[in-house]
Amino acid sequence: MEPQFIKTVTLIESILQSNTEEAYSEVFEQYDGDIYQILMIVDWREEDEAIVEYCENILQTGSLGTETQNADNPQGFMITLYYRDQALIIPYQGEGADRDTTLKALNQILQPDYEIRFCVISDGSDTLEFLPLPQSLWQKLDQKYSHNIDQFFRRFEQDSAFFG
Repeated sequence: MEPQFIKTVTLIESILQSNTEEAYSEVFEQYDGDIYQILMIVDWREEDEAIVEYCENILQTGSLGTETQNADNPQGFMITLYYRDQALIIPYQGEGADRDTTLKALNQILQPDYEIRFCVISDGSDTLEFLPLPQSLWQKLDQKYSHNIDQFFRRFEQDSAFFG
């Protein structure tokens, strides 16, 4: 297991073993470190580039970033995600950027190395929580806690709408 994620997995396991919403709140409230080193806490008004920065601060890949350029499109700009040797233009629809599209594009470019999951307990708030981890750790947690992991940490789907 990657050393920087040992504490995160321990926290996740304590939530899944308790299997209660209260355990989720208690675990993260009692966490004595910087919660921003574990969770991406995203406000509905967040700058989309900041979401990528939050993720990089947690994963520490050394190669995840963005570039924003002016563009002749409905948004008036284009944001390109970069990870390792990959580039992905975030496929915004309509006017302006939106957090859902940014999060799904970010999750896509990180695959298969990493996966971001939605912390279901934060649903309904204007500030949502997301948890990025190496894909291999999510797979181990999925196997061990297949009965309840999705009720706490939901995978992204094509039609996932977090802020919509």
